[in-house]
Amino acid sequence: MQEKQVLAKEIADFLAKQYQLELTADEILSKIEKPKDEKMGDLAFPCFILAKALKKGPPVIAKELSEGLQVDPQVFSACIATGPYLNFTLNKADLASKLIPSILSGEFIEARPSKSEKVMIEHSQPNTHKGFHVGHTRNTALGDALVRMYRWAGYEVISATYPGDVGTHIAKCLWYFTQFTDQSAPETHKGEFLGECYTHAERELTFHRLSWFPHAKWVAAKVVSKTLLKKETNLHKVEIQTAKETKTLVCGGTNYNEGDLVVYAPPGSYVKGRLVQSTEKHGVASEGMILSEKEATDRGSKDDILKLNSDDLARVFQWDEPITPNTPLQAGSLLVEAYNRQPDDYPSALEEIQRRKTGVEKMLKDIEAGEPAAKELWLKTRQWSLDEFESIFNWLDVKFDEYFFESEVSDEGKEIVKQAHKDGILVESEGAIGADLSDYKMPFFILLKSNGTGLYSTKDIALAKRKFDEFKIDRSVYVVDVSQSLHFQQTFKTLELLGFKQAKKCYHMAYNMVEGTEGKFSSRLGNAPLFSELRAKLVGQIREDFLDKYIKEDGWSDQQVEDTARAIAVATIRYGMLNQDNNKKIRFDMTEWTARTGNTGPYIMYAYARTRSILREAGIDTNNEAQYFDQLIQQTDWSQLSDPSEEKLLRQMKDFPEVAANAAENFSPQALCIYLYQLSKDFNVFYTNCPVIKANDESTKKARLALIKAYSLVIQKGLSLLGISTVEKM
Repeated sequence: MQEKQVLAKEIADFLAKQYQLELTADEILSKIEKPKDEKMGDLAFPCFILAKALKKGPPVIAKELSEGLQVDPQVFSACIATGPYLNFTLNKADLASKLIPSILSGEFIEARPSKSEKVMIEHSQPNTHKGFHVGHTRNTALGDALVRMYRWAGYEVISATYPGDVGTHIAKCLWYFTQFTDQSAPETHKGEFLGECYTHAERELTFHRLSWFPHAKWVAAKVVSKTLLKKETNLHKVEIQTAKETKTLVCGGTNYNEGDLVVYAPPGSYVKGRLVQSTEKHGVASEGMILSEKEATDRGSKDDILKLNSDDLARVFQWDEPITPNTPLQAGSLLVEAYNRQPDDYPSALEEIQRRKTGVEKMLKDIEAGEPAAKELWLKTRQWSLDEFESIFNWLDVKFDEYFFESEVSDEGKEIVKQAHKDGILVESEGAIGADLSDYKMPFFILLKSNGTGLYSTKDIALAKRKFDEFKIDRSVYVVDVSQSLHFQQTFKTLELLGFKQAKKCYHMAYNMVEGTEGKFSSRLGNAPLFSELRAKLVGQIREDFLDKYIKEDGWSDQQVEDTARAIAVATIRYGMLNQDNNKKIRFDMTEWTARTGNTGPYIMYAYARTRSILREAGIDTNNEAQYFDQLIQQTDWSQLSDPSEEKLLRQMKDFPEVAANAAENFSPQALCIYLYQLSKDFNVFYTNCPVIKANDESTKKARLALIKAYSLVIQKGLSLLGISTVEKM
């Protein structure tokens, strides 16, 4: 549909003839917009841009244009000045006569002409040896939607994935697998089993399994003196006695006295993940902290100091009964050892944790060195994860053209960095090699640590070079969560310094995290619903909510049920993940996402399924639909589509190519979701207001059937760009 282009040329010609004002049609086209109020018309031209050149107010210019501009009455039924805007209303019969046949032929919704530009979109980078959970699907949905949208927009697209198959997490997983299991795996979901091994390893490498007081450096201390510093803040200068020395600190806590045994966190220890340091407070050098109940346990009072007597500990730690220390508690007692859970098996919790960490380090070194047994185990278990990823991607209908692995680019990255350092492009800082990005207001970008080992950044440089050199791409898109934003800014600038011209067309599509009702999903914590669990629950709920009728009444086969349930489930996940602002966190809610009403994937699929039901009810042979509509549009009176809901549906469908193209260029699948939801709402209003099978006359019925078929094709194409397949019945 070229109405905007035609209008832009007519306005440009009129301005040149009437005012000798030379503006190109493209300049005019860029300013034509949709009125915010649809009652004002279908297209609007703001006259502000002409005010300076014509030395007139925009409303005056709009009025003069409306009186002098001669638009084609067959295309535009009205041209009216409204304040500073010139508003145009399309002739709906003419619009329908062009739009609907173009949609039915496929021309209107087919892929755009080739742009002769090659784009690689890297997405879905799950780590092997970890479970694939709900949170991973946001990346997968975003990346695959971009791939589909960019291909439709005319780009040559390479879809790539980059699984993390090396690193400490793998060493932890395999250490646990070899030390705590019989080294066998279940028949199914082996990748998830490895994820469970990793989660268990994380737990076994902390003190929580070994001590009732799981903090490595906290000790018991006796309060020797307590002097008020500042009455209004309850700050006290406190002297405490550990085993061999007296420490001074400033404390604002309450409910403790001289002689009490308290919990002391010395400088160098951690409290709630924060490093404890010596500081100066009110002129007093404060050496560490004595902890409140909440600081020590995340329970109890944030003000009352935790006193080391049995009653307090049992209450705050929520033990079923008081726990007696293994040795008499006194000033200087290391609490992690004093409250050892398993003194018979592991006499020293500290030594046992160090032994376990040494085991992980050895596993990591053996894998990196290619030690035969470790390498064989790594390759075997890596394949378990890759097989599971492949199964998940197939179920989600996601396909990749290229697989890259971290293990393949590590050494290559080090060589690139060393050569760039030798060439003077990269510099050394405190023994490390990296890029000095201070001129670009970014911190030093480390690429090789002082001990010669590489980092994630090292591999990213090597992978980018491989993408540019081997695949000759013009543009590179990385779909990675927002926490890596600085990393990619530094990576792209470093690539530019290294001489890669494509660096300026690299783009980080950042997105925020997916959370459950209790906060962030984490493989380390093991609190994320695994994909297999999600799939089973989702398919079960969909069968109950959508398909029971067809199973009981229509005798659907198991395959029909499975295929339809899968399509609706995929739509639920994909649309739920895509219909979001990329910058905002997603609160995953399966009940809300599966609703057949509201802004959900099933709602839009249901609107499509309704069109199929109407066409079947009209007696149209689904095997010869194309031929039927080819004949129908030859004899359709498009002026019959005069109801406001019909006209609105036509206007909305007309915008599809522009919306889809803009969504691709702006990396915004959500924009397409918003459009498809509005289009489906407009269709449902039309369906309510305009009888089809029982239309007043045959001419109106034919026009409405063609409109319904056109809508179904637009919504089907739009959903396909999001990776969602339609179904005939719901």
